[in-house]
Amino acid sequence: MKRIIVLLSLVCVSNTCTFHENEETGLKPVKKNQPEPHSIFIKNTPKKNNFFRGGGTQNLTMRDEPAVLDPKPAKIPSLMNTSNAFGMLKPIEIDLADRCFPQPKCNPILPFRTIDGSCNNLQFPVWGQANTANTRIIEANYFDGKSQQRKAISGRELPNSRHIRTKLFLDMDKPAPEHNVLVTQFGQMIAHDTELAFPKLSGNGGKLECCNLDGTTPRFLPKGCLPITIPQDDPGSKKRCMSIPRAADTSDIGCQIQPVRQLIGVTSFIDGSALYGSDDVTSRSLRTFNNGKLKIQSGPNGKSYLPNVKKSTQSCNVLTDNTVCYTSGDPRVNQHPNMAVNTISLLRLHNIICDEFKRLNPAWNDEKLYQEARRLLIAMYQHITYNEFVPVILGRDYSRENRLLPLSQGFDNNYNEILNPTTFTSFTAAAYRALHSYIQGSMDLVSESRKTTSTLRLSDVFLRPDIVQNKDNYDSLIRGMLTQHAQGQDQFFTTEITEFLFKTPNKTDGVDLITLDLERGRDFGEPSYNKFRQLCGLKAAKTFSDLTDQISKKNVDALASIYEHVDDIDYYAAATLEKQKPGSIFGHTFQCIIGEMFFRWKFGDRFYYEFGNQPSSF
Repeated sequence: MKRIIVLLSLVCVSNTCTFHENEETGLKPVKKNQPEPHSIFIKNTPKKNNFFRGGGTQNLTMRDEPAVLDPKPAKIPSLMNTSNAFGMLKPIEIDLADRCFPQPKCNPILPFRTIDGSCNNLQFPVWGQANTANTRIIEANYFDGKSQQRKAISGRELPNSRHIRTKLFLDMDKPAPEHNVLVTQFGQMIAHDTELAFPKLSGNGGKLECCNLDGTTPRFLPKGCLPITIPQDDPGSKKRCMSIPRAADTSDIGCQIQPVRQLIGVTSFIDGSALYGSDDVTSRSLRTFNNGKLKIQSGPNGKSYLPNVKKSTQSCNVLTDNTVCYTSGDPRVNQHPNMAVNTISLLRLHNIICDEFKRLNPAWNDEKLYQEARRLLIAMYQHITYNEFVPVILGRDYSRENRLLPLSQGFDNNYNEILNPTTFTSFTAAAYRALHSYIQGSMDLVSESRKTTSTLRLSDVFLRPDIVQNKDNYDSLIRGMLTQHAQGQDQFFTTEITEFLFKTPNKTDGVDLITLDLERGRDFGEPSYNKFRQLCGLKAAKTFSDLTDQISKKNVDALASIYEHVDDIDYYAAATLEKQKPGSIFGHTFQCIIGEMFFRWKFGDRFYYEFGNQPSSF
C-alpha cells in the first residue's frame, strides 16, 4: 500500500461514513478555496479566521539530555533547554520505573503494533506499554520522599482541595465562541486512549471505602485514601466526605522505587486502544475472527453498535442485565452517551475498512485484514489528532513551529528512539485535566435540519449508554456534538461535574471532579506551580505579586487568600487561571506541558503514521 499523503477526516452518521479531504498545508501558504482544516471542531467559523494567530514561542530546543539532540530541534518553550529551564529530570530518572517490569522479547520487523504497546521502542521495549507505570519529567514532591502528599512550606497541611474549588472554580455559562462539543469529546477520547489509573484496594483486595456509611469522614482515614473532606461551611454538598482512593502505584506491585510511580492500565500511544484494547485477552474477546471484523450488536434498523456486556447492572446505571451496556477496549466506554457514540463510530469505520480491503485483496486472511484495518484506522485517528485537534487546543502557529502538524507531502524521518513516549504524570494528573472546563452540562440532540429536538442533563445520563440506541439518538448525538458549543476554557466548571458527577438515580450528590483534579496532582506527587513556571521558562515567583505576569491580579489575590506561601500553590489551580496564549485555549504552562506530551507521542512512536524507513511505513 502506498503511503497516505492526504488522510480523511471522518464523521460517521448512521452506518454511512462521510469523508472530507483535509490536507495539512501548515508549512506552505494555504491555497484559496481549500477546505477549512478544523471543520469538524469549529462551530460557525468564517473562512478567514483569526483565531489561530499568534504563538509567541521562544526559539528553544527540545532534547532529552545535553549529549543527544534532535536533528531538527523543536521550539516548545524551554522544556528540553537546560539554559532556560529548571527542574527537568535526567533520562535515568525519567526511566526509573523500567526496572519494575519484565523486558518483553521483540520482533524488529513486525509491521504492526503489539496490542499492549510493548516493543514500540526496540531499545526500551516497555516504554509506552500497558500495565506498567507512568513516567515523570519533573522531580516529584512527596513529603517523605516516597509517596506521602506534600505539605505547605510551613510544614502544615495544604489548603483543603474542596475549599480551593469552591473559592476559585465556580459555575458560569460562558460557551466557547468557535468550538463545538466534539473538541471536548475528542479530547476525552485521547485521554482514555493514553491513560488509565487503577484505584488502590483494601487490605483484603476489595474496594477501598474512604467514608463512613453515613457519609461522614472516618476518625482515622484508611491508608490509600485521598484526604477529601467537605468543610462545614461548604456552599454546595450536603455530605461531609468524598470517597476517592489514591491511584495504585509501583509499591502496590512490590517494586520499591522511590518516589513511587503510578500504574497505567492502557498503552501510552495514540493507537485506538479505547476500541481495540490494551491486552491480548480483551483484544481477542472483541474480534469475530472472520474477515478481520470486530464484534457488533445490531440495533434499530439493523445498525451496528458495540457488543453488550454480560451483566449490564454491574457496569451501567440500569435496572436489568439485558439493557444496553457496552463492552469495548476501554472500561470507560459507558461513562456517558457521547463517549459511547464516538467509540461506535470507530467500530463502524474499522468494519467498513475490512469490507473494502477484502474487496481489493480477496486473498487476505482474517489476521491480515484485522491488522491492516487497525493500522489504517490508527493512522486516520493520528492524522485528525495532529492536523485538527492539536492546533485547536495549542494554537496553529505554535503547532507549526514545534513540528506538531503533519507534513503536506513526503515522509517524516525524525523518529527519536531516545524520546520516552510514556504518558507522564504532569500531563495526566494536572495539565490535560484543564479540558474539564470545556465540558457542557447538557447534551443536545439535534435533527437533520439542525434543530435541537431535546436536551439531556449530563448527570442524568452518566453510565446510561442505552440512550444511544433509542430511536435515532446516535445520529442526533453526533449532530449535537457538531452543533452545540463547548463551554469556554476558563476557571468556570459546570455543577454537573463539580456536584453531580456519577450521581446515581437514588442519590442527590455526586463526585466533585475539580476537587478530585486538585487531589490527583498531590496524589501523583506533582510539585507546586512555581516549579512548572521554571520548567517552562518563566522566572520563579518570589511573591504572589510576581504571578501577575500570567494571572490576573484578581485571581492572584484569590490565590493569596487561600495559600500561605507562593511555593504552596497547586500547579493545576494556578495554571487553570493563567491568561490564554494567542491562538491557544491554554495559558503558558499548560501549553508547554501539553505540547511536550503530544511531541513525545509523535516523535517517540515508532509506528506513527508519517514515519518512513520503518517496517510499518505506508
